Amino acid sequence: MPRLDNPNTDLDREAFLIRAQETGLSDHKAGRNYVSDETLTAVGGFLGEFRPAVKESTEKLGARAKETREASEAVKPVGVYTRDIWEGIKRRAAREDLPAEVLTYYKLPLSGEVPKPGGREAWITLAAQVVEGDTDAVKAGFEAICNPSAAQLSEVVERARKELSDVAGADREYDNAQEVVSGLRSGADELVDEVVAELKFNLRKMDGASQRRIMRTYGVQYRYMKGEPQDTDDPAPTQ
Repeated sequence: MPRLDNPNTDLDREAFLIRAQETGLSDHKAGRNYVSDETLTAVGGFLGEFRPAVKESTEKLGARAKETREASEAVKPVGVYTRDIWEGIKRRAAREDLPAEVLTYYKLPLSGEVPKPGGREAWITLAAQVVEGDTDAVKAGFEAICNPSAAQLSEVVERARKELSDVAGADREYDNAQEVVSGLRSGADELVDEVVAELKFNLRKMDGASQRRIMRTYGVQYRYMKGEPQDTDDPAPTQ
């Protein structure tokens, strides 16, 4: 026998309650009171608060994903520009027979081995140090690096920092929206349970297939065991 599959995401909770309210009101007009007026009124009032909260959370999640993508795109040039500078200074040092210590201004070891920062923040920190190192190298009498220049690297570093800051802001906004939804979630689950309980009670004298058919019109879903025959009016059971 299929078992009830209660909604377990906020969007599913919202969809269930909307469907239950719409179907319940329609049934009441036809004289079928499978769910009480009191419960339908409670569902309607709750949706007035829950739907905007879920919408806000969904939008903030999308905004966070956008900012995360843009931050990743902004950090990539930091690595590219920094590696180009490292290769450029190593070639210049070899071509012009410069002392090996010139490499240290650009945060390279005397061996010239290229560092491997562990993450976005590490790359940005190291790149900023390379920019400062170029200034120190010029003060020490060495020619400024070019193609790319320290100024060009500084520009992509600042852009990456801004995008990472935007990610942090988007995170906070999403967390705040989720906190609101979280405070409403138990109320949604209680209303789902109440609707299901009233349907079960008011449909108890019908055969199982008829009960499930009506309950599906209220948003109830069922889970079937593998190989278990499904009701003919349930075209897409979950596995």
